[in-house]
Amino acid sequence: MRRWLAGLSALAVVVSACSVEPLEDPGLGERALTTIVYASDGTVLAEWHAEEDRVLVDYATLPKHLLDAVVAIEDERFWSHPGVDLRALGRALLANLEARDLVQGGSTITQQYLKNVLLTPDVTLDRKLREAALAVRLESNLTKPEILERYLNTVYFGKGAYGVGTAAKRYFGKEAAALTLSESAFLAGLIQAPASSDPYADPAEALTRRRVVLQKMADLEWITPEEAAAADGEPLELRPPDAGNQVRYPYFVEEVKRRLLDDPTLGDTPTDRYNAVFRGGLRIYTTLDPALQELADAAVADVLTEERGPVSGLASLDPRTGHVLALVGGRDFYDPVDPIAQFNLATQGRRQPGSAFKPFVLAAALESGMTLDAVFEGGAEVEIATPAGPWVVQNYNLTNFPHLTLLEATVFSVNVIYARLVDAVGPAAVAELAEAAGVAAELDPFHSVALGSQEVSVLDLTSAFGTLAADGVHVEPVFVTRIDTYDGVNLWEATPAVTTVMERDVARGVTAALTEVVRRGTGQQARIGRPTAGKTGTSQAHRDAWFVGYTPEMVTGVWVGFHQGAVSMEAPYTPFSVTGGTWPAQIWARYSSAALTGVPFGQLATADADGMVSVQVDLSTGFLAGPLCPRAQVQRIQVPADAVPSVICPIHNPEGLGDVGTGTVPDVLGADLATAVQALDGAGYGATVDWDEPGPLAPGTVYGQDPGPQSPAAAGTLVRLTVAGPAPGSLVPSVLGLTLVEAESRLRNAGLTTSVVETPEAEPDDATSRSGLVWAQQPAAGSEKAGAVKIWVNP
Repeated sequence: MRRWLAGLSALAVVVSACSVEPLEDPGLGERALTTIVYASDGTVLAEWHAEEDRVLVDYATLPKHLLDAVVAIEDERFWSHPGVDLRALGRALLANLEARDLVQGGSTITQQYLKNVLLTPDVTLDRKLREAALAVRLESNLTKPEILERYLNTVYFGKGAYGVGTAAKRYFGKEAAALTLSESAFLAGLIQAPASSDPYADPAEALTRRRVVLQKMADLEWITPEEAAAADGEPLELRPPDAGNQVRYPYFVEEVKRRLLDDPTLGDTPTDRYNAVFRGGLRIYTTLDPALQELADAAVADVLTEERGPVSGLASLDPRTGHVLALVGGRDFYDPVDPIAQFNLATQGRRQPGSAFKPFVLAAALESGMTLDAVFEGGAEVEIATPAGPWVVQNYNLTNFPHLTLLEATVFSVNVIYARLVDAVGPAAVAELAEAAGVAAELDPFHSVALGSQEVSVLDLTSAFGTLAADGVHVEPVFVTRIDTYDGVNLWEATPAVTTVMERDVARGVTAALTEVVRRGTGQQARIGRPTAGKTGTSQAHRDAWFVGYTPEMVTGVWVGFHQGAVSMEAPYTPFSVTGGTWPAQIWARYSSAALTGVPFGQLATADADGMVSVQVDLSTGFLAGPLCPRAQVQRIQVPADAVPSVICPIHNPEGLGDVGTGTVPDVLGADLATAVQALDGAGYGATVDWDEPGPLAPGTVYGQDPGPQSPAAAGTLVRLTVAGPAPGSLVPSVLGLTLVEAESRLRNAGLTTSVVETPEAEPDDATSRSGLVWAQQPAAGSEKAGAVKIWVNP
């Protein structure tokens, strides 16, 4: 004790001296700072820290009652003493003499701050004397508000929270500036003994400490007794203890973290990068749009409703800037049961894209000098000689196409023609172009690359489609736009790599074909009422299903499959065989239609159909469709005028129809139905009828036809007539091509009941998908009325 008395006397001399040597501001010393990650709208996505979680706050932003609460309980004469409180030291001396030990130190806020950043926490006389001397020196260099700000940014509040900024978020989920009087008193009460005052372990003790702080503030007349009582009566509404462990949109945030820890910009070694990210207090500004992310999550959840069913990976980018706007990496990042829940299916997963890879084969062909109207031999199967041996390629379900242009082969995703195409341009050219466009995987130059046999990630394939959307210019995906220090000094700005991959005309040619894919081909489920280009893809045995589509403003890729990777999306695992034109296209459409609401339409390249003839082909035989061909196998396609099939399908139709020629469809618009059918029959064409009620037209008047008047078409083509009606009361109306709701309504209005069979019309890797539409009915349209009509609807 004698040494303690001597030390106190020496300190008193220092404090009373006329002048002391100022102490340079130590700042935060070696203390770590918490890094904050922001979305594009400025909201916080995550906070990253290592052993110390610390977010700095400015003195000017803190509420007065918080400052008063801390000063009242920790150092009530803070505003008047010179760094050391001799009265408090005297009180501590008496307590130590009574205890015959160092049980109190009488430290001021200034002393505590210095202990936090410069000194050790050991309670020894030497350290206390040094602490006090330094405190006096520091107060000659910093103002009281500056010292209090530094103290509040370094003091420990328990639960891993260093500084009042982190404590406010950890316990209340709010900024320190928004703390109430009751919350401020609670936090101030934690400082002396944060472990024993842990509100989650002992809420009663935490409330007792809050009451002590409020009473002290009232005793000092910094608040009224009434204010103290009201604050003391407020319930302690704390943030759940584990709430801070779950970040917003974790798949995106974790991808940002992974990229930064690999980025040499933040340090030469892994340790340097770790310290920068988790201890450096960085401010990381990302491209994520929370509104679009919510739409993407909702679109996936709306379509994939089975908890144990397939999952989805989704990536959405702005093709003009490369900014990643939304990212879905799985069903639930925090799923406690799924061992690979945190594996990012959009960036880390690699799956076969199937026919979604064909646009790059087409681009290579156009780059070599071919055009969309180049004609290739069709068929159901082809054998290609390759360096590795014969390569046999079949169309899905052995569908048999006639000679087609590259445009039509793309619209209906004809494998046979694309096998011939990759053989013509060379697989090395395709692989090289796809890699340059954004497919980061190193592709082997095998012929099978044309049909998407080599695995890619959702992000890479989406980025590559972005090259098409940007007229041949590839912009590397951007996750982070800039990085600042905690005090606003810029460290890094994004300068994305921009590369011209193909000529604008080549990219626009591919886009023109892909707009037709959505308009009338395999991607019809992705139509959203604005110009859209896209491509479906389905891998072997329906293990992977894709739709990647774009407008000039946004490109989005969707993959659907089981995360195990080897499970077919077929019954009994899924209600129907999943192709790219079903669930992936539906997810894409739900997300994109909502995401682009209010965005002005951009223009996409469109295909030129000059010189083409519209015909209906029985895809099971490759011949022109006749009246007796199965409806499920009939598809309208466009073929060059000099390549129109000349024989009506002899498999399903009576002999004697023979060869047919090509003519022009008569103009029957405005005629009555009987006259129209007679005119079409006289020209060698059949007719199907859709009844509708357009307004003032007389019932039975034809006001629509497809193909249109004077269109070239092969004899035997069925012309769809739209006729003012309702349908005659004694006949069954046509419901082909309608949705189930529309069909049931039309039949109900005709006084008929309905029975529904939900079964697919066709199951292509990319044969035409018409999900939700009626593809067959019995009795046929125009038949005499029966009690019920049976209709077949695509799932």
